[in-house]
Amino acid sequence: MNPGDYRRDYAAYRSAVELARFEHHAGLSRAPGLRPLEDRYADLRTREAFTSLRRAHDETPAQFETERAGLRALAGAAAFWYAEAQAREVSEELLLCAESGTFDWGGARVRASESPRLLAAESDAARRGELARRWLDAVGACDDLRAARLEALGEAARTLGFAGRGALYEEFTGASLEALAASAEAFLRRTEAAYMTALSAWAARELPPGRAPEYADRFFFERAARTTTSFPARDFRDAYAATLAGLGVRAGSQPNLRVDEEPRAGKREDSACFAVAPPGDVRLVVGACAGGLEFQRRSFFEGGRAQVFAWASRESARRHPEFVHAPDTATGAGHGLLLSSLLREPAWLAARRGTRAAEAQEAARESALLDLYAARRGCASLLYALALGRAADPRSEGLAGEYASLYSGATGFRHDASTWLFDADAWFESATDLRARLFAASLREHLRARHGRRWYESRGAGEELIDVWNTASRYHAEELARLVWGGESGFELLADTSAAALDGRDG
Repeated sequence: MNPGDYRRDYAAYRSAVELARFEHHAGLSRAPGLRPLEDRYADLRTREAFTSLRRAHDETPAQFETERAGLRALAGAAAFWYAEAQAREVSEELLLCAESGTFDWGGARVRASESPRLLAAESDAARRGELARRWLDAVGACDDLRAARLEALGEAARTLGFAGRGALYEEFTGASLEALAASAEAFLRRTEAAYMTALSAWAARELPPGRAPEYADRFFFERAARTTTSFPARDFRDAYAATLAGLGVRAGSQPNLRVDEEPRAGKREDSACFAVAPPGDVRLVVGACAGGLEFQRRSFFEGGRAQVFAWASRESARRHPEFVHAPDTATGAGHGLLLSSLLREPAWLAARRGTRAAEAQEAARESALLDLYAARRGCASLLYALALGRAADPRSEGLAGEYASLYSGATGFRHDASTWLFDADAWFESATDLRARLFAASLREHLRARHGRRWYESRGAGEELIDVWNTASRYHAEELARLVWGGESGFELLADTSAAALDGRDG
């Protein structure tokens, strides 16, 4: 298959998948059956497709930078899909195993997959502990399949000539996982004191006296469940529109961005963005959750991604669909994190939500704690993923101990070996998330330097963002940082701004 044909089918497949995912998330259809789509576009995920795309990249002269960047992205997608195709049988067995796991809870039979949602909503710490124990007993039954999937993916990567899954990731992102991991370790040390102090304050408020945070508590913490009434879901649309208006973007006048707010049976709780055919057809689903700080943060994150897709260059999307349906999602996620970071800005909270100063400060600190938790958990996930990649056998008991130590130390929530394969990061999504966080932190500082601390009220900042959004994911996050402000995105800045936000010095 030549690159032109691959691009055509790549765009068609990605659009079809996004449409199916949108319909399911919005409650318009049952779980998306993607198997027929995968079979229809099976040529996208072959060893031959990867080989021909890599050859085309290598034979393209260096001066054709855009074409080479596109071919590299396509080759990365083909390699990833090939690995997934080789592991499909064990992946499907794992899915069936995970879906069949059930246990008794509250007089009913509960599916194991429902446990994170139930834990997030459970305000009683003792009940969370018991629920987690029953859930993890059910989860462990699939661990052999989880290990077999990791082995199958690694073997597929080696078949393509890579040293493993990590080397394949580096192929299409241009990132160095080892360098990122070394910086992540330094970040954990630098933020340790500020994070643990803030987490201890949370535990004193939310947990029984003397109880340290446990794995069972992390979902309740992540969801910020007690903020539902103070951050109702109905507030999102107005705050989103007002924020964009401050940047000179009229969200209500974007015909290519469809916002689905309709209450609907079967609609998922979380908000999500779907790039069906960007930039002409982008859809933002406002989730069915009642609200909460984390719901608002997630909604703004997805709203930021939606703007990237909606402002993407039509010509670029036509010629290079791999720049809008990018296999490396760090750039788009970085823009999403830029908007969601507004919820740790007391001035923004006061202006856009009418929150009193003291309440705005408190909400901003809680949002900053959630941000820092996610970054520190991502660091642990990356370090553990690299350890898994180096191991001869993913079932090694030594890995279980390393997992528990890394995650417990980074998050402050006690982990044990029972989830060491359940939490495995097969495709280094943690690296993508960390790269996005680094980019977002630096972009925020760049906008503050050029347009003031209230950059989100500057039309000049909006014009600059639109120019960047126009490139979609043509550039990796690191490349875009060098182009926009001529520098790198560093962990030091992320650490310093995170700590400052925790104690109210970054507002």
